[in-house]
Amino acid sequence: MSNDQSLTTKVLKLVNSAYYAIPGGVSSLSRAIAYIGFDTVNQLVLSASILSALETKEPNDFKLADFWKHCIGVALGAETIAKYVRHPTPSEVFTCGLVHDMGKVATLIISPELFLEVVHHAETKKISYLEAEKELDHPRHAQIGFVLSEKWNLPAEIQSCIKYHHQADSQLRGGLTPQVNQLVDLVFLSNLLTHALKFGNSGHSKVSGAPKEVMKRLGMDPEKDLKPLLLKIRSAHEQANDFLRVLGG
Repeated sequence: MSNDQSLTTKVLKLVNSAYYAIPGGVSSLSRAIAYIGFDTVNQLVLSASILSALETKEPNDFKLADFWKHCIGVALGAETIAKYVRHPTPSEVFTCGLVHDMGKVATLIISPELFLEVVHHAETKKISYLEAEKELDHPRHAQIGFVLSEKWNLPAEIQSCIKYHHQADSQLRGGLTPQVNQLVDLVFLSNLLTHALKFGNSGHSKVSGAPKEVMKRLGMDPEKDLKPLLLKIRSAHEQANDFLRVLGG
């Protein structure tokens, strides 16, 4: 990283952001990493890499900054839920959340007209982006993202989170292991709650409730745990704003 001025600058911007509020500020990379930790640095570098790999021209009537705000919100939300349920590696869940919707960006790159048709249909009918895809009989973004993740040779668990992030029924996820099913549940729930908190925009404004069976599979009580969990995710989203400012979004 010391040989990459752009990434070094991003790390220093993040560590000196209002979220960390470090007295006197930080001017060296080694001190910055000591303050925010390797996991956070990894997340920042990964986010910058994904945004760069999926960079495309922004259409006139859809803000890509809001889309990436949603994706980073889902990533931090999934990590927050993972910590809440004591998942062994919460930071790894961040990656699964970050790329869950990359099929939408792939669609935008390949066919902006098709992408915007789905977005406009979802807005007009007050339905989700997925429901709009189905009504218009267009290719599903989860499948497009899955195919792209295979082409990029992403780990199998990340591929599964991309492919099944809208599938609440674990029996319909192609026989995943309990460990991978839990990752999918974390991303699935974070996606719904990020929409509920209206953080960013991934192509629709419909809000759906959190399925009780998903929360129970994750070891939570839907009646007792939902409110405190939402507060923790909202707090994590404050960090997402700093991420986006650092990344230039």
